[in-house]
Amino acid sequence: MKKKLLPLAIAAAMTPGFAAAADVSGFVDVMYNISSDSDPTTDGSFDANAEVDFIASPADGVTVRVDVDFAGATAGGGDAMIEQAFFAWGATEGVTVIGGVFGNPIGMECGDAPCMWGTNGGIVGNALNGQTSNLDGNNLAGLAVAGDVGPATVTVAYVNELGGMAEENTFALIVNGSPVEGLDLELGFATQELAGGTEGVTDINASWAVPGVEGLSVAADILIGSEVLDTASELMINYNMDAFGVGVRIEDASYAVGDSNSRTTIHGSYMIASNLTAVLEIADGTVDNPGMSGIDGIAVDGVTTLELIATF
Repeated sequence: MKKKLLPLAIAAAMTPGFAAAADVSGFVDVMYNISSDSDPTTDGSFDANAEVDFIASPADGVTVRVDVDFAGATAGGGDAMIEQAFFAWGATEGVTVIGGVFGNPIGMECGDAPCMWGTNGGIVGNALNGQTSNLDGNNLAGLAVAGDVGPATVTVAYVNELGGMAEENTFALIVNGSPVEGLDLELGFATQELAGGTEGVTDINASWAVPGVEGLSVAADILIGSEVLDTASELMINYNMDAFGVGVRIEDASYAVGDSNSRTTIHGSYMIASNLTAVLEIADGTVDNPGMSGIDGIAVDGVTTLELIATF
């Protein structure tokens, strides 16, 4: 559920003897739109997206990663775009320096199909992605330093301004910890200068593997804005048993003007093979002020999709 490509790179940079040769991985994401209330012309249509990732880490401890997206193959797209391009240098024991374009470490949700909670992105992830619209996906461009501070991992980042405002920069601070087994906590903060967006965000999220009930997990993510967006929140409950999985996500957003958006999503998944998963998802939302929906990506209408995700 967590996106956390940045900690993955940190772990790779700190792992002795990590393979020096470049590893290639990725996925194909096939989407079948069963129904959409707002655009019934897309009912019964297919599309496909793909990503290819390259990662290498020579023996001296610098991991290099490049992720390339191929989007919208049947919708007139298909152009290749750099999603991530960064290095992670294990400067000293317990401290890693990251530079380039890398996944936003703030928030819970991953932006790639194999690690997303479901087919549709959540309100918190979409709100964060909306602030980083100058890059492909919810990514940041700049430098970050991550290190162990007692029982927690602390990441400090100095990157381009979230909304792309010229001659300005964003400062971000993220603290991750697991105080007890099965419970992961995160606190993140980022500044923003560009007016009309969140103008600074604070995010608090937690995920908990319920003890005594194998396969059951609960997660929550709360985003607090400084200006236009007051709060956005998600509550997710998931249960996985063998190859089957079910999940429910309840979302809400409130604005400074008093309007609010909400959405409920239900999905079921089945692992057809070790590298092929099918996801059937139904999402429905309500919007008090449709003009506000651009900041969070909340669906105004009912959407039902079937997704097939193949990894390599």
